[in-house]
Amino acid sequence: MQPILLSIIGKPLAGKDTQADLLVAAHPEAVKISTGHIMRAVREEGETHRFWPLIGPYIPLMEQGLKLPDAPTIAMLDAVIKEQLAEGKRMLVIAGSPRGMEQLEGFEKIAKETGTKLVLVHMDATDEETYKRSATRNEGRVDDTPEVHKIRLHEYEGYVGPMVDALARENRLIWVNGMQPVEGVFRELQQQLRQHVLDPEITLPAMARR
Repeated sequence: MQPILLSIIGKPLAGKDTQADLLVAAHPEAVKISTGHIMRAVREEGETHRFWPLIGPYIPLMEQGLKLPDAPTIAMLDAVIKEQLAEGKRMLVIAGSPRGMEQLEGFEKIAKETGTKLVLVHMDATDEETYKRSATRNEGRVDDTPEVHKIRLHEYEGYVGPMVDALARENRLIWVNGMQPVEGVFRELQQQLRQHVLDPEITLPAMARR
């Protein structure tokens, strides 16, 4: 099977990281790459982190809930993706990227260079639901406040929303209802992937939409 670059996108707290973790647990050949986790690791480790030169200068933007510049984000992901492929991983699950058309172009370039199949999943959730989840999450993150969450939603609408609309028009998205309980979301995600990605007889243009 052709290696898969599986991107899970959606609003903040739509469930991207949770579903990525479940996919990796269910598929031994998979690995999760979370842009948010990497960036928070850069913040915590500081100047000794290998991605500090790329990401370090923009940590204050992340803490405010703002989108980081595209070029360093794609450069960081390019390095991690190619490393994981070199280690033999066949499914790379990217949680939280691409965030906007420029990053999407970067992902398409990476997929072409590495011979991977780019698959885009959108986790659908309302603003109201994400606010509820934000109020109950307790991970000690500096961006877990209603004020920062509002900014993150605004950033989503400004950057990711137009990209999602464009991909939907091109029928390039797998839509998953992120409003269900975690187990229901994962069951639907697995069904969609089996039907549209993991079955080699079915090609991407046949993917279902909402």
